[in-house]
Formats: sequence, C-alpha cells, structure tokens
Amino acid sequence: MYPGFLLGVGMMLMATTVIDPRFNGFPDIALGGYVGGVLARGHAKAEVILRRPVRLDKAYRMVAEPDGTRVLRDGSDVLAVSCDARVDLEVPRPVDLETSKIASENYVGRRRHLVPTCFNCGPLRQEGDGLRIFPGKVVGRDLVAAPWTPSACLADSNGTVESEFIWSALDCPTIWALVVLGRPDTDERAVTARLAVDLISPVPASLPQVVMGWKVAETERTRVAGGAIYSTAGRLLATAEHTLVTTEWGVPMGLNRWR
Repeated sequence: MYPGFLLGVGMMLMATTVIDPRFNGFPDIALGGYVGGVLARGHAKAEVILRRPVRLDKAYRMVAEPDGTRVLRDGSDVLAVSCDARVDLEVPRPVDLETSKIASENYVGRRRHLVPTCFNCGPLRQEGDGLRIFPGKVVGRDLVAAPWTPSACLADSNGTVESEFIWSALDCPTIWALVVLGRPDTDERAVTARLAVDLISPVPASLPQVVMGWKVAETERTRVAGGAIYSTAGRLLATAEHTLVTTEWGVPMGLNRWR
C-alpha cells in the first residue's frame, strides 16, 4: 500500500491509496484479505465489507470517517468499508507443525490451480514474494491446515509481521476449507463479502506458524468459514471469520472443479 497524501477535512482524513500488483488474488484484482488489512491497519479487531472488486495499480481514496469507519472509494463508488468488530468463533484445537506439513502435501492447488499467481496460495509465487500458504485436509479432522514461515520482508522493524499480511494469510485458507469440506460437484462460485480478523498476539517473521481453516455455516447464498494462526507451541495468534456470497463469477466452490 502506497499512501500519497493525507489531508484533514474537519474530523475526516483522506489518503490516496494504490494496491501494488504484487498483492493480487484473481489477476488484476487485489486479494480481499490484503485490502481489509490495509483499511484496518492500527486496529486489532476489525471487519471489512467488500462491495466491489479493487483493481490493482489504480489510485483510490481511503477515507477515515469521524465515527472511525474507514472507506475505500473510487470517485463516488464505495469499494470497501472497515470498522471495529469482534470475531466470535469457537476455535478448534491447534494442529501441530508436522501434521500441517502432511496436510499441505495434499494441497489440491499443487497439481492444478485456477489462479496460480494468487499472493496467498498461488504455487507460481516464489519464496519471499507470495505467502505460499498451501492448505490441505487434516486426516481425521474437519479442517484444513498449512505451515507458514512469514518472510522477513513482511515484517516491521521489530520483526513482527505487518497486520495486512496477517489478514492476507487468513484469506485463502478459509476459502479452501469451504471448497475441501463442501459439496465436490457444485457449480457455485463465490466471492468475499465480509472478513473479520482478531489480531490476538504478534506474529514473528522468519519462524514457522500453522494456519488453519474450517467450515462454520452455510445458507442459501452465503458460506462462512473460520480461520486461525497458531504458533508451533500452540499459542493462538489470530482468528478470522470469512463470509462469502455466491455469485456468477468468483472462486469455484466445487472441489472437482480444481482437480
């Protein structure tokens, strides 16, 4: 994220914001988790509502409203809104590092990935460039997991991973949980409508962590998943609740579409 200028208008703050092409989900579209992390920067508990796709390498206005709401605008159009919120989930017990490595070996996207350059889970992204989080089904449990060693380039001067990359890390694993644990033959597609994240404890860079995702709920048009980042000692570092809505475009939700 590259802020251009910051102006005070009464109690309202505005900044120009450009999402670098590195942080893509779909080609030419910013990863929803990264957008949420940018808007929620400085807030430990927040949610982002994504209303429209955020294009890469384009200048937008990021507005902090007097009530604390943060809004990403393209002219008069609202693309995303972030505000303080809680993540109220029952979090499963942690998966140990070795188990997460075994699960990751079964990552469907290793063999065939429909978006192979995704910043989070794309296998064509190199170490230090993409996050390379490859979640697979955990044997005997209804969740997916993957090891993740955040690159030092994602950290601040204290060696702590910047919050927008924590948000990014919790994006795709929660979607993969819905794909892997859902109906394999469905033709449905879905996109992120809401992502809420609770940053519980700092995530150190250059050390292995475990990222998990699981299915929470399903309605006629929505799919809800939970996510968590654990330290290898089993300490809960961050949680997420990810709500997707079915649409005509987006992520294929049927596992067989990925095989």
